Amino acid sequence: MLDEPTSASQLQTKFEETMGIWQLNIGQVTQTIQRLQRDGLVETAGTTISSNGRTVDTFQPTDLGREHATQWFESPVTVTLSERDELVTKIAIAESRGLNLIPLLDIQRNTVMAELRTLNKSSRDLAETRNTQRLLVEKRIFELEAQARWLDRIEALEQ
Repeated sequence: MLDEPTSASQLQTKFEETMGIWQLNIGQVTQTIQRLQRDGLVETAGTTISSNGRTVDTFQPTDLGREHATQWFESPVTVTLSERDELVTKIAIAESRGLNLIPLLDIQRNTVMAELRTLNKSSRDLAETRNTQRLLVEKRIFELEAQARWLDRIEALEQ
């Protein structure tokens, strides 16, 4: 949409082509466009004939929308410390109940290591480019390696 007026269906297709993994429901796309219109970030640009022969609206960003898009690309993605984490919750509850954490930590560590082996093996077949699949696999590998180190650290802490 930043490059040219685009219909909801075209946005859906472009997203799926770009990401290559996740599919978007057309209802999600339409609702998001409606929210962006409500917030003054996109506007109707005109109409086009869709692949099924129907006339559909196309949309383009407003000046404010372009400004928001620029800010989005230039801003870091952060995760807040307060974000709920099921593993932290499980360990905290187990600790509060006086349960032996070693079996829980071992099960988690074994699962992490198995997933790491699978991802490392599958990554060998991926192109050495910044494609979506490579980005996702590499990110997940680093997250799992960090989780394995964290599990070791939790095990080393005093009860």
